[in-house]
Amino acid sequence: MAGGVVSRGLSSYRELLFRPSVGRIVTWSLVARLPMGMLGLGLVLLVRGSGRSYADVGLVAAADALAVAVGSPVGGRLIDRRRPAAVLAVYGLAFPAALLALVVLTTSGAPLPALLVAAAAAGATLPPVAPTIRMLWPSLAGADQQAAFALEATLQELIFVTGPLLVGVLTAEITSSAGVVAAAVISALGVFGLIAVTPVGRFRHPQHAHPARHLLAALSPPAVRRIVVFAGCYGLSFGAVEVAMPAFAEQHGGRSLGSLCLAAWAAGSLAGGLLASGQRPAGPRRRLRLIATVYAALLVPPLLAGSVAVMTAVMFVAGLPIAPSVAITYGMVPGAALPRTSAEVFGWLSTAVVVGIAFGAAVGGSLITRSGPDASIGLGICGVLVAVLLAPWPAQRLAGSDDA
Repeated sequence: MAGGVVSRGLSSYRELLFRPSVGRIVTWSLVARLPMGMLGLGLVLLVRGSGRSYADVGLVAAADALAVAVGSPVGGRLIDRRRPAAVLAVYGLAFPAALLALVVLTTSGAPLPALLVAAAAAGATLPPVAPTIRMLWPSLAGADQQAAFALEATLQELIFVTGPLLVGVLTAEITSSAGVVAAAVISALGVFGLIAVTPVGRFRHPQHAHPARHLLAALSPPAVRRIVVFAGCYGLSFGAVEVAMPAFAEQHGGRSLGSLCLAAWAAGSLAGGLLASGQRPAGPRRRLRLIATVYAALLVPPLLAGSVAVMTAVMFVAGLPIAPSVAITYGMVPGAALPRTSAEVFGWLSTAVVVGIAFGAAVGGSLITRSGPDASIGLGICGVLVAVLLAPWPAQRLAGSDDA
């Protein structure tokens, strides 16, 4: 039965990718977003490799993450209001320039405030590729929207698995700044390659659709606010569980072994993405509530793990519901958002996840210090349970909402 679902999933992806221009859009958008998976480790190795302390590393990473959280809705708002190709072109130049400036400042021994400004500039100018693609999926994918959003959720995991590996190889073979330099080059190639694809480069917003004007208009629909808070709760879970894995591994053989548990978690989500695309359509609210409940339940076995091997196995299983949950959430946005605000809403989702991860990691780290890694995993479970309470949206105009 599971094999049939996976087969349907692969078939759905194949049909989607053979639509006109979709394969090229997916390829270039993946390249353009790869730096998102590279910079977490890349910034650490760059700053630490220049001889600075881990305290400085933390501040630089925090400046970048905070700027991403603030800048994501701004980028989405610009995509909703302007020609996406023009907006992406500006970001496609500004982001690599900020990263290269950070490299130069770091390697030349510039003072910490200068590094923080450059890191914040890089975070604020992260190209809004994901909001652009997610905004375009309804017109590009047609009846295959479910597969499109499942593919989006799956590609995210691929980015965050591949990115750190690439940075590790470049750093080992070249220098500590190579990962960040490569991220700058890859971003520029990806963004301008994406702009060159006809449906992206020539896209125009309908003239009759006028975007709402006030600053937080995109968040005015109640369904949108619930979706954003739901994403934040999932982010809290991610942050709390991520910080728990190295702490658990440190008690069972070595901190670095925590990477095996996290890689298994991501691999589980990848597998879940295949399952999600092969599922037959059903009420999105019911499915989201069910899958989030399953996710909370699957985070309980890690509390019972007694070795890294066992933890790796249970974390793979725990990852299975992640991509399906994210895919359903993405699919709800086009129908819940006001006209010409969907890209901004996707930006707010990114902000919610980043803030949730930061909060979950910070609080989870404190809980680990006081009570051990199980307490941080428990925090992650609590975050998902709050998301479950938010999952049954009230009757709203939701995409594909056959159970409204």
